[in-house]
Amino acid sequence: MKHGVSLQFMWTELSFPDRVRKAGSHGFDQVDLWDWRDVDIDELGEVCRSEGVALGGFFGHRQGGLADPSQRGQVLEELAASVEVAERVGATQLHTFSDGIGPGGVIVKPPPLTWQARFQSCVDGLAEAVKLVEGTGITLGVEAINNVYVPGYFWDEVGMTVAVCRAVDHPRVRLAFDCFHQQLSGGRLTDNLLAALPWMGRFDVADVPGRGQPGTGEINYAHLRRVLEAQGYDGLVSFELVPQGGDSDRAARACRRVFGF
Repeated sequence: MKHGVSLQFMWTELSFPDRVRKAGSHGFDQVDLWDWRDVDIDELGEVCRSEGVALGGFFGHRQGGLADPSQRGQVLEELAASVEVAERVGATQLHTFSDGIGPGGVIVKPPPLTWQARFQSCVDGLAEAVKLVEGTGITLGVEAINNVYVPGYFWDEVGMTVAVCRAVDHPRVRLAFDCFHQQLSGGRLTDNLLAALPWMGRFDVADVPGRGQPGTGEINYAHLRRVLEAQGYDGLVSFELVPQGGDSDRAARACRRVFGF
């Protein structure tokens, strides 16, 4: 397995380039971002290359959502710009969203549509988006986001993202199995993980409650690691967490201890 860490909440007292260096010193293979527009992405790409840490992925779009067909043009325009940036800095995954998310986790709601119409819009939009990444080595990631903190989000549990990936049926569309979000929205992590594995591009780690490092909450990550190993999973394990007590180094050590790297 490869091990990555999101820089969003880790080592926040440091600049993003120094966060990359910290991640490398703890043995992480790659780093991830949220919105590439919030950082000097070219500088960060250069630091990643010099430190031997891969720049994994970031948001492909943010303002619009795939579940609204009237927003598709905006989504594809943002994705096209993000593909260009990803190719320039060597990133390999762009995260997509069913809905635009405004400040404070407020959903930019589409016009009244049936469930089926929203689902089909996601499938059709991703089928168009795939054309932007063919031949690039970039994967489009779909991720369920919990309906506790982000009520109204269409991809609200992993069964939905499995259904989307199955319907699109393209190797460049893969889901992120985020244990934090799934535990809040639907639970049954083992069963849902096994069902998601054929379409999984990333396994995201954060505990519940609090989104802390493994061992601070109710999720048995040692068990889930054994499930992944038993299934022969050799993909990415990504840690997108808020270090409890504000100690990012301690959080990183907890990640290494539970996942053995």
